[in-house]
Amino acid sequence: MPEGLSPTVGDIVEISLAPDNLLRAALIVYGIPMLGSLAGAMMAYAASLGDAGAAMAALLGLGFGLVISRWRVRQASCLRRFTPTIERLC
Repeated sequence: MPEGLSPTVGDIVEISLAPDNLLRAALIVYGIPMLGSLAGAMMAYAASLGDAGAAMAALLGLGFGLVISRWRVRQASCLRRFTPTIERLC
């Protein structure tokens, strides 16, 4: 928060998040599970497990990707980077 800015409850404020941080957050939250799902499906097709096997492997990969992304987002360094900041009072 900029120096001299003292928002109170009910004030309307303008917040910001650096664009590169927004992209990183989206990649962590959406990209990792999607890559897990794709990797699971590709491995199932490579092992000739058929469509049902690929669907199950994709779901397992999705679950694994969700666990990894949730673990990553809960780390303190990640939380500090993705916290929006108050820019000004409106």
